[in-house]
Order: sequence, then structure tokens, then C-alpha cells
Amino acid sequence: MAEKAFRAAEGVRIPHIEGIHPAYEVEKIQDGWRFTVVLDAPRIPQLLWDYCQILPEPGYFTLEIPAQGEEVYDLYYVDGCTRPVLQAIAKRYGDLLTADGYVRFGFAAHEAPEQLYVSDLKTIQIYGRCEEPIRALLKKYDLSEEKTCKKLWDILSEQNPCELIHVEVEEESIFDLPQLLADAGIYLAGQRKE
Repeated sequence: MAEKAFRAAEGVRIPHIEGIHPAYEVEKIQDGWRFTVVLDAPRIPQLLWDYCQILPEPGYFTLEIPAQGEEVYDLYYVDGCTRPVLQAIAKRYGDLLTADGYVRFGFAAHEAPEQLYVSDLKTIQIYGRCEEPIRALLKKYDLSEEKTCKKLWDILSEQNPCELIHVEVEEESIFDLPQLLADAGIYLAGQRKE
């Protein structure tokens, strides 16, 4: 049976993505474990929701949106969240967060090192003190562990460049998120230069 083609996010345009497939690698770090996960874009929103289910409370949502010139990112947070609030954010905005090429975001615990972070190429990094809950989560997605799984940034070159684009989902863009999450208490915490 032929291997199914990997599906990158709509806002991540790379001409040739041969050799990329869903998988993960794991590394022991000082205070726990770091999992680097490559997953088809259509499955990322469900993974976000499932991860929020195991995240210790209270948690927070972090959002990084490009500002002027797209070399500066505005950093937003929604603090003090229960699991249902984080899951509601993942369910309601997961498709938009996954589709846009530039946005970066994550879900994390306030009082523990546990966190999930999604970069602009939609590579997922999950940090945790214990590896078993994360392994159990990834098992639901039939992901194989590979010593060094190939990520999208591994295949970029002058001959195979990446173009990131902004996309809309149901007529909403990432630039609408601060207003859409106002009732949840989102606030601008500062800026970060690239």
C-alpha cells in the first residue's frame, strides 16, 4: 500500500515535501522530556484539544502574532484557565491557528513545566516532567517514534523554499483573535524580535 502524502498547513507553502511523514522524536532534558512532533495539519486541532485534557490546572494560552514588518511578534496571554476554557480555545480556534503560516501558539501549565508549543511551520514541541502521559497521547495518533524524525525545516533550501502566508478560516484571521478572545481575558504582554 502506498504511503499517504503528508498534509502541511494551508499557510505553509513548500514545493516538495517528500520524505516528511507523521512521527515524533523524544529527548531527555534537564527537568523532564521534550517531544518534537510532526503531524498532518488536519489532525493538529484534535491533538490540541486532547493535550489540554491532560494539562495540569491552572493553565494558560499563549499567542504570538506578527506585528510590523513581520520581524516582530506581539505576545498575548490568556492566564488562569481551567481545562474546559483551554479546550474551548482549542476547539473554537484550532483550525485557524493550524492553518495560518505565521502564527505561533501554545498551551501550558502555570505551576508545572508542562507545555505544548506550535511553531510557524506547525512543528509541535511538547514538554513534560513525565513521558508516559505524552506517549499515551501520541499513541492515539498512531505516531511512530524515530530517533531523528524529519521536520519541515530540515528540507528547506534555496531550491526548496518556504513561503508562509496568512489565511482566513470562516472569515476570521489571526489578527481577529485578540478581539475574539477579549471575554476570555487575553492581554498583550509585550513584543519579541525575530
